[in-house]
Amino acid sequence: MQTLRRTKLKVLKMSAKLDVVIFGATGFTGQIVVEKAPEILQGLSWGIAGRNKNKLESVLKTAGQAIGKDLSAIPIILADVDDRLSIEQMARKCKVLINCCGPYRFYGEVVVKACIEAGSHHLDISGEPQYIDGMQVKYHKLAQEQQIYVISSCGFDSIPAEMGVVHAERNFPGTVNSCEMFWENILDYQDKSSKAVLHAGTWESAIHAMANFSESQRLQRALGDTKLPDLQPKLKFWRFAKKVQFLDRYFFAIHSGDRDVVMNTQRLRYINDQKRPIQFENYIGFNSLWTTISTQMILMFTIIMAQIPGLRGLLIKNPKFFTRGLMSHEGPVAANRKAQKLQMTFRTKGWVVGQPLSEEPKQELMTRISATDPFYGMTSVAILAAAKIILKERDKMPDNGGVISPGYAFANTSLIEELSQLKDGIKFEVLKLEEH
Repeated sequence: MQTLRRTKLKVLKMSAKLDVVIFGATGFTGQIVVEKAPEILQGLSWGIAGRNKNKLESVLKTAGQAIGKDLSAIPIILADVDDRLSIEQMARKCKVLINCCGPYRFYGEVVVKACIEAGSHHLDISGEPQYIDGMQVKYHKLAQEQQIYVISSCGFDSIPAEMGVVHAERNFPGTVNSCEMFWENILDYQDKSSKAVLHAGTWESAIHAMANFSESQRLQRALGDTKLPDLQPKLKFWRFAKKVQFLDRYFFAIHSGDRDVVMNTQRLRYINDQKRPIQFENYIGFNSLWTTISTQMILMFTIIMAQIPGLRGLLIKNPKFFTRGLMSHEGPVAANRKAQKLQMTFRTKGWVVGQPLSEEPKQELMTRISATDPFYGMTSVAILAAAKIILKERDKMPDNGGVISPGYAFANTSLIEELSQLKDGIKFEVLKLEEH
């Protein structure tokens, strides 16, 4: 009798349009998103989607056991990226689709297109520049016509960086000229049997991004039809390892990922809102000079290897070997995931209120964000919170929809406050404000 009631409840829920559907729920990240969903989507209707019904039921059972709730009545939708009709049907069954099915370079476009045509908002956690820019080039106007949001990078890439810049600007009493982000990852292995911090899916996406760098440049040119102003004073960056005294660590610049997304936000601000763009640089840091230099060298050699098809295949098949165990097909174990810590310190410079922009900027603000389990726990919380914001605060978002970046989409919403309150969310701090 109880099973019958559950079945009837599931059918009843599926007859109406769900608020949120989590697609790719059986993947490594998708399973964690499902586990976080009951807390964040309280009061909203939601379901899960994927190819295999038995695996989807198993995900609900496992997530339910982890949080002490019965999730068996959560609706299940069968959808496969190789079956366009099933993707279209899934898109029509929700208001917001959370897409966890990557690599997005191969599997993302069919879902984006289906969502726009169905009138459903689309969120994903991609950090793949060719996919992100490609969707903007191809579908931005269509999404605007439908008044639909398509927003990528709603996880580790790039909610911390994007909302970190928003937070810095909110707390800067004056006009911002530049913002530098210093990213530190703190690993504290609780389970010594595994060094993995990321799943191999992330590694595969990164290799394809490196291999198709020229495509990314072409797409950037296609997006850059409006030239940004020549901002002064120009923010300079250092290409090679350098010690940052106020953090007592060594850093080098990374011109990809977060930086691309943040600069896209600044481009949209300038084009649509006539706001002065913020210059941005992104650095990653380590305790020792040797680790910093060797990491940069390994990254450079990986980029070179990714250009050669045979070596590219070798890289993709052997993530554990080429990353010294930091990425694997098994992904990080739960104990190590929860022990990982992210810290991003933002140095923001600009002009005090009333100061002419022709003068040298006098003001400097230091802010910080931090999170535990950033790659999976925080990522899952962030994309669910973003979905909730779309449903609850549409009036605070850009009113014409489109394929846009998270910093532009959520700048005027309460996403920062939401993330600050959630378990596995993000802590936002103001460290100090100085006038030179």
